[in-house]
Amino acid sequence: MQLETQPVLFPEAEHPIVPDYIQAEVFLETVGFFTPSSKRIKHHLTKEKILTESVNPDGTKHVTKTIISANALFGLPVTSDLDYYRAFLKICDEIIDRDGRFHLPIAIPTRALIRYAGKTENARERKEIRAWIKRMTLTGIIGGIYQAKSKDYSDGFVGTLFSQAYVRGERMRNGKIAEMNYIWPAPWWLSNFFYRYLRPFDYNFHQRLRKPIAKALYPILETGWYASAGNPYTKSYRDLCTEFLLAEHRHLSLVKQQLDPAHQELQREQFLADWQYRKAAHKPNNNDFIVTYVPGQKFFEDQHARKARQQLAEQLTRTRKKLPAAQQELTGAEQALLDEILATCGDRDNRAAYATVIRAYPEGLLWMAISETRQASREHRITKTRGAYFMATVKDLATRWAAAQSTPSP
Repeated sequence: MQLETQPVLFPEAEHPIVPDYIQAEVFLETVGFFTPSSKRIKHHLTKEKILTESVNPDGTKHVTKTIISANALFGLPVTSDLDYYRAFLKICDEIIDRDGRFHLPIAIPTRALIRYAGKTENARERKEIRAWIKRMTLTGIIGGIYQAKSKDYSDGFVGTLFSQAYVRGERMRNGKIAEMNYIWPAPWWLSNFFYRYLRPFDYNFHQRLRKPIAKALYPILETGWYASAGNPYTKSYRDLCTEFLLAEHRHLSLVKQQLDPAHQELQREQFLADWQYRKAAHKPNNNDFIVTYVPGQKFFEDQHARKARQQLAEQLTRTRKKLPAAQQELTGAEQALLDEILATCGDRDNRAAYATVIRAYPEGLLWMAISETRQASREHRITKTRGAYFMATVKDLATRWAAAQSTPSP
């Protein structure tokens, strides 16, 4: 069978390639929770994905599948929801502790979420944030779900991504008005984070992508190539249409017109080296195509960076175990945190004060303060010094988190 191919090229990327690797829970990345679309989907309320297929001892077929069920008011999650979820993951990456746990509820400032999502702060986006939080709390996940603790899929699950949330300005159970957005992720999601069912994704790369299909293909291809050890990964066009809710075409020219803009964007970013179309195996009424994806240079660079980070983490862990307790206070991750604070604030004479802060406050809170200080500096919002702004931000976040801890959990 002659393959329909595209030339293998590695053109220069349109933007500087500066990766910012953030951890993402794998199940949600691969189940098709977010539908690639720039518009709200009103005519579909459910979609499904087959996770595993097996044969029972009696010869019958067993299929484990997941159904994504939209709330009738808010609809299925689309690309803009994925952008906000990526922003949410970036904030989570800043506040998670070394053991893979979060302080609940997770406090999410609206301004930070909009900024990390690459949006412009205005009334429309603030309204969209409120809808996004409710959509993540009300969109159903039904059927199969992967549980990292047992390292297997389980059937019969019914739940959501967020188990409970309060939007800024709403009255909480304790009678207080929420000063920011408070989110309790679902137990299954928290458990998968704790048991490290995670895959790093490049937050900056996602930000550069513009095509909804390209953004949706990114985690699917990365996972497929990872599973195949960097070999080409094949995907049924029909399955892709089902997962992405795309109109299914019978003519190859229309298929190319539908998919190739996203393929070309991924190729420009050097993530996708080549893609090929071929007709599926000849069966009655089978008009399907098979798309073969060849990984690009960026995929292999990302895998190399992932392994390097794992090795560094293991090395730091071994170092901490060998040192006496008195010498462990500012080694490894804590020393890296101090270095980031000094680089951000610029006043190395206050090293001792920052070391005291590191001992006194959670690591995640400090990373969030670092991020906010950097952004405030870029926007020229700092009236005194970056060090003073950082310390004030730490105290403010600590106060807000203390208030959040008094909020009853679901």
